[in-house]
Amino acid sequence: MERVGILGLPQSGKTTLFEILVQGAGAQAAATSGREQVAVIVVPDERVDRLAAMYQPKKTTHARIQFVDTVAAGHTSARAAARGPDLFSGVRNCDALLGVVRAYDITGGAAADPARDLRELEGELILNDLAIVESRLEKLAKEIRVGRKEGEREHALLTRLKAALEAEHPLRGEAFDAEEKKLTRGFQFLTLKPLLVVVNQGEGAASALPQAGAHTLVVGLRAHLEREVVGLAAGERDAFRRELGIEQDGLSLIIRACYRLLGLISFFTVGPDEVRAWTLRRGEKSVDAAGEIHTDLAKGFIRAEVVPCEKLLEAGSEAAARQRAWMRLEGRDYEVQDGDCLEIRFNK
Repeated sequence: MERVGILGLPQSGKTTLFEILVQGAGAQAAATSGREQVAVIVVPDERVDRLAAMYQPKKTTHARIQFVDTVAAGHTSARAAARGPDLFSGVRNCDALLGVVRAYDITGGAAADPARDLRELEGELILNDLAIVESRLEKLAKEIRVGRKEGEREHALLTRLKAALEAEHPLRGEAFDAEEKKLTRGFQFLTLKPLLVVVNQGEGAASALPQAGAHTLVVGLRAHLEREVVGLAAGERDAFRRELGIEQDGLSLIIRACYRLLGLISFFTVGPDEVRAWTLRRGEKSVDAAGEIHTDLAKGFIRAEVVPCEKLLEAGSEAAARQRAWMRLEGRDYEVQDGDCLEIRFNK
C-alpha cells in the first residue's frame, strides 16, 4: 500500500484536506500519536464497480492508499528538529509527500502567495535533509582519516548533495546512478520524495498555480467548499458541486494526482469469489503482478491470461471475450497496462 504524507504551514488547510479525504471515502482513520493521524482510503474506481456488477462476487475489494496528516511545519527550526525530536518522522517512510499551500487571504496574516509558501515549506525540508547530510559527513570524515576507505564513495555523493541543498535545490532534481540510489535509500531524504502540491484556493477566481519542479505535480482544490460538499448526503453531492462549478470531487482529484505522481496503475483479478483491484508501478511486468497477488504465483509463474477490463465488460463474459480473441496469453515480461484483468497460471 502506498503512503502519502501531508505537510503544510500553519493555516494552510492541510487538516481540512485530510478531513475531505476521510469523509469523501468513508475511510477508517486512526490517530497513531499526538502529532499525526493516519487514514486508509479506499480508492474509488468505477471499473471495479462495473466488474462487480457483472460477476456478482462474494467479495469486492478496491485498492487502498494511506495518508498521514502531520503537525504543521514551521513551528520549529528544521535544523534543530533534525538534531532533536524528528518532526517529520511520521512522513519519513512515505512514498510521496503532499504539500498544501494557501491561495486565499486570512485575517491578521500575510497576503496569499502560494509560490512563497511552497518555497518556505521546501526550505523546511531542505534544512532537515541538510542536517542529516552534515551529520553523516562528519562521521565518514572521521572514518576516512583513520584509514577506513570504504566510505569514500558515500562521502563524495553526500558532498555533492550538501552543495545542492546549500544552494536550496531539492534532491528530487538530482540524477543518481544505481549505486548512488542504493546509498541514499536508508537516509529517507524528504526532498528526494515525489511532491504533490495542492494549492488550497478560496471561493473566488482560481489563482495561478506555482511552477512544478522535477518529480513535482501541482493541482488546485477549493478545500473549504469541498468540505461543505462532503458534509452532505452522498446523493446530494454531485448536484451541489455542479451548482458551485466544481468539476471533480476532491477525493478523486487527489488520488488521481497521487497515482500520476507515483506512476501507479491498477490491474484486476475477477471471478465469482472476488473482484479485486491491485496496484503496480507503470512499466512493471506480469510476473511482478503475480508477486503482488502472492509470492507463490511469482515463483511458479507460467503465463498470464490477459484481457483489458473494457473489452471484458463489452463482451459480457470471459467466454465471450475468448470467442472474440480479446483474451490472450502473455509471458513473464509482458508490461501490465492500466485496466488489465489478469489470471495467473503457475506451477504449484
